[in-house]
Amino acid sequence: MSNLTKSDVDEPPTESPSPDETQTPAPAVPKRRFGRSTLLAVVGALVVVSALGWGGYTTWQHSLDEEARTTALERGRQFATDLATYNFQNLDQNLSVVRENSVGEFAGQYAQVAANLQDMIVQYQATSSAQIISAGLADSDHDSAEVLVFLDQAITNTNSPDPRIDRNRMQLSLVREDGKWKLSNVQLL
Repeated sequence: MSNLTKSDVDEPPTESPSPDETQTPAPAVPKRRFGRSTLLAVVGALVVVSALGWGGYTTWQHSLDEEARTTALERGRQFATDLATYNFQNLDQNLSVVRENSVGEFAGQYAQVAANLQDMIVQYQATSSAQIISAGLADSDHDSAEVLVFLDQAITNTNSPDPRIDRNRMQLSLVREDGKWKLSNVQLL
């Protein structure tokens, strides 16, 4: 132990790495970036999806509006027929159909007029039948409509057993309540 020092014993010898063992830094992974064409494709896809969504919505809305117009016209024709058709033998039933389909101020007015005419219709054994000549929408949206109706009303009674034809023109105002069209006003034109 002649020439050894304490520092030589405590520290392990260091070896120099061989050329094969040298560590080379890992290659840098390039950050992934969207190219212009990828960005344009994404934006284009969003535009197409938005257009399809909007087109679907407007088509659906259009079909709802068309359904509202069609049913308003059908109901307007039926209401006009109900108003102009009666028979003294089942008058209560005839009048109740109109009352059940009327709303607002018109419902009260109709009930009053019907009550005033009821006795006279029965006394003279009056009948009336309506034939729609033409009908159309003057105005409509999802919740209200104005229906113009041209109808001929054939009326008989004990004073006039041969039918008398009255040509009536009326404008019916309809409103939608609880998903059903109701009669809110009638004007003779």
